[in-house]
Order: sequence, then structure tokens, then C-alpha cells
Amino acid sequence: MSEEFDLIIINGLVYDGKGNPPYKASIAVKDGKIVKIGDIRRFEAKRVIDAKGLAVSPGFIDIHSHGDETLFLYPTADSFVMQGITTIIGGNCGFTPAPLRDWWLLSFWEYDLWDELRPFKYYPEILIPLDEFKKKVKEVYGIDINWKSFNDYLKRIESIGISVNYAPLVGHNTIRAQVMGNDYKRKAKPEEIKEMKELVREAMEAGAHGLSTGLDYEPGAYADTEELIELVKVVKEYGGIYSTHWRRTGIRKERVEFRPPEKIKGILEAIEIGKKTKVPVQISHIMSGYAIYPPPPPELATSAAKATIKVIDNARKEGIDITFDVIPNVDGGVFTFKYLAGLLAPWVRELGSRENLAKALKAKDFRDEVKQVILSGKWWYINPKVNPYWAEKVKILVCKNNSYVGKTLAEIASEKNQDPIDTLFDIIIEDPDTRVEYGSFIDESEVIEFIKHPYSMICTDTFALDFKWEIKKPPYFLPHPNTYAAFPRFIRRYVRELKVITLEEAIKKITFLPAQKLKLKGRGVIEVGAYADIVIFNPNEIAEGGDYLEPRKPPKGIHYVIVNGEIVVEKGKHTAKKPGKVIRRTR
Repeated sequence: MSEEFDLIIINGLVYDGKGNPPYKASIAVKDGKIVKIGDIRRFEAKRVIDAKGLAVSPGFIDIHSHGDETLFLYPTADSFVMQGITTIIGGNCGFTPAPLRDWWLLSFWEYDLWDELRPFKYYPEILIPLDEFKKKVKEVYGIDINWKSFNDYLKRIESIGISVNYAPLVGHNTIRAQVMGNDYKRKAKPEEIKEMKELVREAMEAGAHGLSTGLDYEPGAYADTEELIELVKVVKEYGGIYSTHWRRTGIRKERVEFRPPEKIKGILEAIEIGKKTKVPVQISHIMSGYAIYPPPPPELATSAAKATIKVIDNARKEGIDITFDVIPNVDGGVFTFKYLAGLLAPWVRELGSRENLAKALKAKDFRDEVKQVILSGKWWYINPKVNPYWAEKVKILVCKNNSYVGKTLAEIASEKNQDPIDTLFDIIIEDPDTRVEYGSFIDESEVIEFIKHPYSMICTDTFALDFKWEIKKPPYFLPHPNTYAAFPRFIRRYVRELKVITLEEAIKKITFLPAQKLKLKGRGVIEVGAYADIVIFNPNEIAEGGDYLEPRKPPKGIHYVIVNGEIVVEKGKHTAKKPGKVIRRTR
């Protein structure tokens, strides 16, 4: 009598996740797990998927995600599962929705609420009294923030159901905010560090896989190395990891210094923490540790990346378990500007609309005032002090003046023999609805060098969102294209087009390696006994569906996504099923 399975995948080319050559086989799934691989000729199954001509791989794992911050708003996690991601590692950059005491630490998803909570021109107050924030979120989104502890939050996510698996980290910024409140611009006192350690311990007991830091963000940027070491010592007791958005830009607010920080020191700090605590370290969304001005040619960018990697490899030789993840493009990953006028968000806020800004910029004294503010270093997004080449990464996509389209702000300024700030003003006057791509800030040769490293992993650095989300107020952010297609782009660009690595190597970086780092047993592999997290895709077609003009489109080439044995994406469409699990760390 033949065995009955829940699902069988036949005729596919199987990539096991470990980097081994692919092989043709059928896969049988029952009760959420892979129960047989091979030649399954006599069978009965509730469902059969014919994967002829397609790759069958473990579900993709996003090692650096912010999806946990919005899962209670978008539990079907469309932006993740539609691109083949079956597991996210949430809680990165020091931000988590819990634990909570008296404060809510602003992140980004609630940007449209910021000015309603606390009107501001340049930068918002980052801490809002929790009761006040809860009331506003209930009013605008109809959502109850009814958790306090880290365990309460995980239970909330489990109760609503999710389409993607979620392995949590706990965020240092959030913890520091709860303990220090608005008095955070200083070194923590011993008794405050003791309180923070207790919150870390509570999160680890609840199932957190480790601690994350975001050392370019408040309030974590004010922590010294000793504070971090003390907190990571707690993580050591539970066998967790330390994931760090290392110190590399400095606080992204008003800046008066003329030189950017020495980025390599942030990596050295992470290494020191790993060495002193003996906790595995994950360097988040790595880039070169060395600032080079003017922007370097590919040869020099490659050398800087190699020098950065050498520092990490030397630490590995000393026995420190340190790895890193890479955003698979040259311009980061969270949001992108929709309008050119968004670069002048403080003044759009003040004047009420892009059209009003365009009118005001015709006045010489107003232009001079805005220009002086920019040149002083007060506004992060245009700061010639920190980045004198800022105009090279602003590319015009749509404008009433068609001669600008396809050119950077720097190129247009050069043609006009004009200061880029004045060029920015003039284009907004011509067309306040000018659309842009806020693009490249590193050379692709640098990205390639990091991707080639045998222990590098790939990440999205994005939230769980739907296909409509945008910030409707200045600075008018759209989700970055990574939100919907970071992993398809990774395969399209670095496997199919540039042939930097093989497909089996690429799959290993987005399946087996992150599962190993987080000790996620039975994830990231195609083998008997593993969880049936599986993505079926066409390696010759997988690619982004959207672009910078309209990123909110599903990717191409993803046929099926299976989470814990259930089909969540079928023929490129979300089934609305929510079989995802909160994967708690176990000792």
C-alpha cells in the first residue's frame, strides 16, 4: 500500500542549501516536514507540484530584517514571502517592539504619525510616552499595543498568526530607552546597566536569539563599549549571538564635524566585544571600513573592501566567531525618496506643500537661509560637510524638463556650472513633483568583494509591508526595492549576470549559513527531517518586478513558496495562509 503525503514536489532540480551541486529528485512533505527525497514513484498525495525546469531550494532566510516591527500590522508579510523568504531574523539595529515600560521608541513605520504626536521641523523627539502613543496608534490603525514584556510581544504575534517564520533578537536601543528615558545622552550608570541586563535576561528567557545594537541611532549611540560588553555577557549565558549595526556614520542628525567617523573602529569594537564575551558576532549590512575621498575607482574600492575583510578574517583566526551580511546593491535598503522635494523635507513641512516650497525658493533671501542651514551641517540628508559628493547619488527619473531625466544632480549642476544646492532649488521650482532615485553611495566592486567571501550572508534590511505602503508626508518615502526583491535581485545580478558566485553558493548564503548562525535546527536545508520551508523558482527568470519609480511590485520568477509544509505563494500569488512560527531560541 502506498504512503500518503501532504505534498509532493516532482521533477525539480534540488539545491540542498549546503552548497553541494544540485540534483534531480522528488520531495515528499508530511506534517510540515520533509519526510522523503528521491525517486517517489508509488505515492498518494493531497497535492502534487510539478517543478520541471525549476529550482527547488530551502526557503530563503533573511539574516537582517526589521519585519518584526510591522508583523502585527502586516501578518501575511507579503513583501517577504513573495520573494521567497520563509524566515526572518527580526529585531536588528537595536530596535524591537518590546520590551516596553513607559516609552515608545520611534522607528520608521509610524513616520506619518510623528508630526501629529510632536510637531517638528528637522528631527522628531524619538521617545513618546507609551500611553500617548498607544492611543494614537489605536485611533489611526485600529491596533492595540497591548504588550509590555518581550514574551508578551511574541505571544501577540503567535496569536494573530503570520505567514513567515520569525526568529527574534532583542534590541539594545529599545532596552536603553525603557531604562534611561529621555535622559539618554550620556554614559549609563552601573545601576542602569544592571536594569538593562535584567531586560536582556527576560528577553533571552522568552526565546530571543541574541542582542542587537544600532550604534548610529539614538539612544544606543551614546553607549560605551563597556555597557555593551556587560549586556552581551548575559547573551553568553543563553548561547545567543551579538548582531551589530556598527558605528560607521555617527548619529544621523545635525552634524558639525568636518570628517566622517573612522568606520573601521566600529568593526574593531564589535570584534573586541566578541573577544571579551566569547559570543558569536554578526556584523550587519557590511561595507568598507575605510572612508575614501573623493569616491574611489573600482580598484581602490576593492582594496578597501579586502582590507576590511582582512580585519575580520584575522579575528576569525583568533577564534572569534564573526561573520557578516551584505545588502545586495549599492544604495542600502530601507526606504527611497519619491520626490526630489523630499530632500528638503523640513521646509516642505514648514510651508505645507511641495508647491509652496517651489514658490518660496524663488525668493533669494529664503534660498540663502535654506542654503546656510544645509552648509552648516544641520540637515542630515544633504550634508556637504560629511559627504561633499551627495549630489552624485540623486538621479532624476521624471521631470517636466525632460533634459534632466537620467542625469544625476551633480551632472546637471556641472552642465549649468552651478552649485548643486542651487541646482536642486531650481529643479524644484521648475517641477515640484520631480521624481528621483536616491541611489549609489558605494562602488559595486565593494559589494562584489563582500559577496564572494565564504562566510558572507545576504539581507534585505526592510520591514514587512504590503504593496500599497508609503509615507504620505515629507519626506515622502517609498519602500526601497529591496523590500520586495532583495533576494531575487541578488540572484539576478550576482549569479546570472555577473557570475560572481554559483547558484548553489548563492543559495547557501541565504539558507544554510544564516540557519547555522542562529542555530535554527531543521531550517535552511533540504534534507529528510527538516522543516518544509521551500521555495520553487526559475533561476533564469528570477528578478525584481519593480524599480525605484514604483518598487511596490511582486518579483518575477518565484512560482511557489512553502512555509512549514503549507503553500503560502502559489504561481506568484499569496494564498493568505499563515503557517509561520515564532522560532524561539532553546538552550
